Amino acid sequence: MSAGRPDGGPVAASAGAAPVGDDLRVLREDDERVAPLMAEGWTVESESWGARLQLTDDAHLARLAARVEHVRAQGWRVVELGPEHADAIVALDALCAVDYPITPATPHDVPGVAELESSLAMAGWWAFGAFGPLGDLDAVTVLVPAEALVETLFTVTRRTVRGRGLATAVKAAAVVDLAARGHRMFGTGGAAVNIASLRANESLGYVLEPRWLSLRRP
Repeated sequence: MSAGRPDGGPVAASAGAAPVGDDLRVLREDDERVAPLMAEGWTVESESWGARLQLTDDAHLARLAARVEHVRAQGWRVVELGPEHADAIVALDALCAVDYPITPATPHDVPGVAELESSLAMAGWWAFGAFGPLGDLDAVTVLVPAEALVETLFTVTRRTVRGRGLATAVKAAAVVDLAARGHRMFGTGGAAVNIASLRANESLGYVLEPRWLSLRRP
């Protein structure tokens, strides 16, 4: 599972530096304001990360497709989801919400069914999921268009089947499918404490950008 917008990179990434309030600032670690603030006694309350995937060749797509086939061989059905799956997506997201590693830069609110259904139908959002042998939706990733790239909105896996590569597989399926539709740049991200998500995305070829720091006034 990842969270960032909630999984699409820290919220601040879409707006440059992000003042969040009088006592909190969210800035990239390479922002020139970080050092002066820390010299004044501001401390790092939390960290988050963003990453980008740039597709360059068919060999990369073949490696991603192999990740999908790996979980299919274990009995999961990995498919694109539509508006008719909005109820199941929201239910799984709500079930996993307690596990989200939330930071000021990586918030997450479970979407409403009507909102998600409408967005999947008309707003150009995409969703890919993995159904288990009993027909349960066990993992899902939801993506949104964001200017020149496709951002991951959120990715979740049912707690009882984590560690089996399902989140990696649905994200890989999304990239492979959307690449066939002409997309070549993808974004994702999350809280720094979510090491599993970070490593999974790196295994798909996402490249880390400078971290985002949530700085608290002394």
